[in-house]
Amino acid sequence: MAGAAQSGSRDRYGELSAEGRRLVAEVAAELGDHLESARTAVNARVLVELPELDQAPLELRDGFDRSTSAHMALLRGMLGAWTDPSAAPAPKEAIDWGVDLARHGIPIETLLRAYRIGHGEFWQFWLKLLSARVDDPNLLAETSAATSDYTFRYVDAALVPIIDEYLRERERLARRAQSLGEAELRRVLRGDAVDIGLASERMRYRLDRWHIGFIVWSDADDEVDVTPQLDRAGARVAEVLRGTESLVVPAGRSVLYGWVGSSRRRGGTTAHSEIDGMHVCVGSPGKGIAGFRRTHDQAGLARRVARLSTPVPAYLDYRDCAVAALLCADVDRAREFVSEVLGETLERDDADRLLETVSVYQHEGLSLSRAAERLHVHRNTVAYRVRRVVEASTENDGGSLHLRAAVELARIVGPVADRGHRREV
Repeated sequence: MAGAAQSGSRDRYGELSAEGRRLVAEVAAELGDHLESARTAVNARVLVELPELDQAPLELRDGFDRSTSAHMALLRGMLGAWTDPSAAPAPKEAIDWGVDLARHGIPIETLLRAYRIGHGEFWQFWLKLLSARVDDPNLLAETSAATSDYTFRYVDAALVPIIDEYLRERERLARRAQSLGEAELRRVLRGDAVDIGLASERMRYRLDRWHIGFIVWSDADDEVDVTPQLDRAGARVAEVLRGTESLVVPAGRSVLYGWVGSSRRRGGTTAHSEIDGMHVCVGSPGKGIAGFRRTHDQAGLARRVARLSTPVPAYLDYRDCAVAALLCADVDRAREFVSEVLGETLERDDADRLLETVSVYQHEGLSLSRAAERLHVHRNTVAYRVRRVVEASTENDGGSLHLRAAVELARIVGPVADRGHRREV
């Protein structure tokens, strides 16, 4: 049976004459001898028009047969008694079929089209029986209009509980799938032994490929709902990372975990500006379940470094802060190390400028000329600033490992960073 648009606002059901009702009762009685033919005609038309149902599992097609047969019997009885079509109850078989469609992932549009197509085919079958019984064109026109309106109203009424149950089942399945997926994700991240195929199915994300993990978060107060911004930022990051599929899951009111997957290793990404005021940290590419877990852990380490930094960067790639992440694993010890190595430099008013100069000097391979060019200052200025830092430190060389580490950490956990606002981790 088939859902169609409402057939106008005129109530032809209540206007049918006594003679018309007798005729409808006679045709309804005759329909009882042709129910199987009518069911076959309706279902055949629907399956031709909707090949996705024709190719559906056998149990779905059997359910379709039972649903149509139940509708035919109910509608025949209601037409014969000329009871109010708007009070038509949906047959249990029809509700069961709608629920089965939801369980098999058949979209609701297919359900509605099946009812529209089936309704049209039933109407043609009914009209042939009706036309064969009456010679009076006026009576035929009256009963045709009235029964057409009647069947439209019947379908509209019957579809309401069918659609309600379909949507309830789909929502239940979505919650169950989400629950299973989230539970499986937790198992993967914990390092539990999992079946990669089953885990991929439950998470709706393939684990047997390359992954890049990312974390999106907001510094907004907990009372502020940033869910829409998080969702937009997560989708944008997934797009920028150019994976062929993505997995994004909320991890709190203001945090989102995400992964993009692809069949081959993707290259690095470049820093991006803030997305809707959100912050983004990204891990390095990793393959398989171990890589899925590792790239997520790396994004978490990058986030830790970012939250210690002043100001908090809008975007941070783990590859750009891997050393800092390792060095500041123990924040208190890292601060002690910075203070010990850099000494009095940290107390100077120009400490930020001095340490920036040493950092650039170190990154430029200890070249005074290249550092001066990047900083837009004279070569002698760079040499002076580097000398001041080295003389105040425990080191004798501007490129020593200890000094490099201390300068890197100073902007994150050192007293210099403490001069600004730094979030607790």
